[in-house]
Amino acid sequence: MRWPADLAPSSLRQPDARSCGAASVLGARALLTSWRPEDPEHDITEEHRLLTSSRSPRDRFQLPWPRALGTPPWAVANALRALSGEQVATVFVRPRSAIGYDVLREQLRSRPVAVYLGSRCLPRHVVLAVRASATGVEVFDPAHGRLIDVPAENWAGQRVGVAGWNYFWFVV
Repeated sequence: MRWPADLAPSSLRQPDARSCGAASVLGARALLTSWRPEDPEHDITEEHRLLTSSRSPRDRFQLPWPRALGTPPWAVANALRALSGEQVATVFVRPRSAIGYDVLREQLRSRPVAVYLGSRCLPRHVVLAVRASATGVEVFDPAHGRLIDVPAENWAGQRVGVAGWNYFWFVV
């Protein structure tokens, strides 16, 4: 899967410090459908509101979540499930384990994958894995609105290095 040629990654740059999950979900929507943003800032803000409410836009009940804390993994999983039609689970990545990277590459065979990154203590940022490359995994970073190829050894070594976050927490 490749990022759509008619969509600049910078157009889905998150407008605030907490909407990276929403921007990643919209990136997945652009990859899987013909959807393109009309008003990117509004679209991302509205998606974040929907992802943190008790009623997802996909008619699934979900636990509400304080918007100030970002986007919860279960809401991202619900959104990706609705977009792809596939069963989507959240997989916790054990520190210094290659299993999470293997799960990530396997899931990329059929759909874009949300990845939670953070510090040693907490997940803090959501990126969208777009495709497996020859050397690693290409991700969309909504903090900077760009595509980045993260080498394979950086994932298991907890040196992901996207938007200042190194620790690989979840695959969704």
